[in-house]
Amino acid sequence: MDHAPTPDLDALHRRYDGPAPAGALRKARLGGTARADALRRSAILALHDTLAAEARLGVARRRELLSWADSASDAWLARLAATLAHHRHAAVALRLSGTRIPNRAPAPA
Repeated sequence: MDHAPTPDLDALHRRYDGPAPAGALRKARLGGTARADALRRSAILALHDTLAAEARLGVARRRELLSWADSASDAWLARLAATLAHHRHAAVALRLSGTRIPNRAPAPA
């Protein structure tokens, strides 16, 4: 297996005197912006699928422990249901958006 640097990676190292920015270096190592974005999108979808499955299991276990009367006012069950709804909505929105990837919220100043 040949580990020769790619032309994009060579150009990136020539462009900067010091270390290259982490985002640009990651994209160059992965073979370009399109591939890096596709891998990021796939990872985000997998994360939302996993977290939705965990929340769904949590809801099922919590409902099993509660009576029908107690389940309507249970704060923990409401939190789990909101978490499940959030991750389902995020996964569906990402799938419907095509190639557009939502950016993270800006850090508080």
